Amino acid sequence: MTAAGQYELHGVFVATTTPFDANGALDLRAYEDHCAWLAGSGVSGVIPNGSLGEYETLSDDERASVVKAAVEALEGRVPVIPGVSAKSGPEARRWAEHAASAGCPAVMALPPTSHAPTDDEVVAHFRTVAEVGLPIIAYNNPFSTRVDLRPGLLRRLAEIPEVVAVKEFSQDVRRVAAIREQAGDLQVLCGCDDTFVEAMLMGAVGWIAGFANAFPVESVRLYDLCASGRWDEARELYRALLPLLRYDADPVFVQAIKVAQEEVGHPAGGVRLPRLALPGEEQDRVRRLCRTFLGDR
Repeated sequence: MTAAGQYELHGVFVATTTPFDANGALDLRAYEDHCAWLAGSGVSGVIPNGSLGEYETLSDDERASVVKAAVEALEGRVPVIPGVSAKSGPEARRWAEHAASAGCPAVMALPPTSHAPTDDEVVAHFRTVAEVGLPIIAYNNPFSTRVDLRPGLLRRLAEIPEVVAVKEFSQDVRRVAAIREQAGDLQVLCGCDDTFVEAMLMGAVGWIAGFANAFPVESVRLYDLCASGRWDEARELYRALLPLLRYDADPVFVQAIKVAQEEVGHPAGGVRLPRLALPGEEQDRVRRLCRTFLGDR
């Protein structure tokens, strides 16, 4: 593994869904198969136990087993970068320690999820996670954490050597430029599917993607087009995907992506409470969008 400050995160990293069986139990065999399929489709890494992975609904044993399953299924072909988000710094550090013991090269972390922290508390939280020594992707999702990792705050986080990147999910397309101006040492990873091309145009180096669970080959193709400056081709593919990608910023993003996975033949089962299944008409819409996109290819 490279030193934390040199860890590079270029490419498409899939924030994986967590599959459940018909009884709502964790389906590790399906998860292993899914990770292997993603790796075979050309993605640069997988990120279990993120928001899309419904980590807050998992028991500690389940959460640990998801990481173990990904590591064993991938056998080092692509990195496994677990989400270690938690209510407190010590709890997040414990999950980072688990990731290190499982052989993971890096982790992703939200600010503390227990309350709306001050800037100083956010910095203290990430310093605690950094004690483990793994590179950290700071995850900015102000919609779920009630704290916005603004560019000035990210500048402070970038002073922690282990904080090497930010997953930017403010949904503000101006943020990439602002982060690069104010916290230029951080690698910016687009975290919101329907701002991806805009983010790459302004200097993002990677994509932590949701709909890549259903369309990994197409997502990698879109990344490669942007990375090589083939913007006309990228725009054409992006426009075709956008009706689906817009669900990534919708409260029903988990359900929509799982419906899309089922439609393309890689099902992940249902969701756990507090989420409910999409109403039938909304499921039908997602399926139609998938078929339209695939039919246009």
